[in-house]
Amino acid sequence: MTDPQITTNYGTVISGGTFTGNNIGGQGAVFDASGQGEELRRRVEALLALIEAHAGELPEARHARRDLEEVLTEVEAVPETRDPARVGAALDRLSTRLAPVTALVTALGPIAELVQSLL
Repeated sequence: MTDPQITTNYGTVISGGTFTGNNIGGQGAVFDASGQGEELRRRVEALLALIEAHAGELPEARHARRDLEEVLTEVEAVPETRDPARVGAALDRLSTRLAPVTALVTALGPIAELVQSLL
């Protein structure tokens, strides 16, 4: 038996868990507003590639990668377990760690906006 899945008229995909009216919940419930989760993953992967390309210019490239992966992991977690303060702190650290390369800070901006819309 497969998990139930609903796609709304606006492209929102809800799968797993229990659906009751406007609410979803339960173990395995996933809510992806108009593919934003996929878009976030794509942007994060692109920024990780840029960090790798500019690693020589970033004193804390390894930590920046870890912070970015932490943001993605936290946003992809079940909503009840997400920690917005942890995500905010990781984004703040990333901004500081990426500051030596303007293109990286520029790429982080849309990620931060997307993260805020998903939390």
